[in-house]
This record gives sequence, C-alpha cells and structure tokens, in this order.
Amino acid sequence: MLLLNFLFGGSLLIWGRKLFWLFIGAAGFFTGWQIAQAITKIEIVGIVVGLVFALAGFFLARFVKTIAIGVAGFLMGGAILHGLSAFVGLDQGLIGWVIYLVGGVGGVVLIGMFFDWTLIALSSLGGATFILQGLSWTGGRLVEIVLFLALLIFGVVFQSRQLAHDKKN
Repeated sequence: MLLLNFLFGGSLLIWGRKLFWLFIGAAGFFTGWQIAQAITKIEIVGIVVGLVFALAGFFLARFVKTIAIGVAGFLMGGAILHGLSAFVGLDQGLIGWVIYLVGGVGGVVLIGMFFDWTLIALSSLGGATFILQGLSWTGGRLVEIVLFLALLIFGVVFQSRQLAHDKKN
C-alpha cells in the first residue's frame, strides 16, 4: 500500500489539476479502499475494491465529465476530511462516515464554484494526505504536521504555476 500511496499522492501533488482523470481515479481508489477497510481488514480486498472504484472514476471522467466533476469533488472532499480526521482519532464508526459526508458535500460545493482552484486545493490536500497515510514512523505529531504542510504548499505552488502558465498560452 505504501507504493500506491506515494504514486497516487505524488501524482496528485504535481498533476492533480492537469490530469483530471487521475484526480477522479485516485479519489475513487481511496474511497473504495476506505470502504473495504471499514468492512474487512484484508488489504488485498481493499486494493481490489479501490481499483474497481478507480476504474469507475476513470470511465466517468472520460465519458460523463459534468457528473464526474461532482462525483470527484464528493469523493475527494470526503476522503480528505476523513483522512484528516484520523489525525485526531475521529475516523471511527458513525462519526467517521458523518465526517466523510460533510467533506463530500463541501467538495461538491467548492468544485462547482471554483473549479481550477478547488481542483488544485483538493488534489494537493489529497496528495499530501495519501503520502502521509503511507508513512509509518514514530517521528511525532509535530513532524507529521510540518511534513503535511510542506507537501500541501508544494502541491499548491507547483499547480498554481502550471495554471498561470496555461492561462498565458
């Protein structure tokens, strides 16, 4: 799972806005994986369910872009808020699903209003969260927070420069 976290997370930090299908696929993968992990703790089941969700996201992105935008905002917003809630221990049981739903609705609203900037923010948050979730170390909370913020800032700065360059051309 560590390799997938770094591949998806790093790709989202760098290409989340440009490769919209990657953003949707990653959101689908980690949502499917989180659902499978809530039901069973067998990692291969989580990976398979995540891949099924990712493929569904890829197809949505390719063929039904408008719906895919809303679905991506919901899935990524939910996955990010749920992932961040794990830092404070609020990702268990019913409260975890409520947090996921709140994040999902927030993601839909934001992506509908400010598409490019929301995509940059959500993909950077998602990338930083996925990379941090892949790490298993005892560096302490402060180190995790600093690393998270550094990854987040890197993703936002990198993608906003790409956006400025794209708008010039």
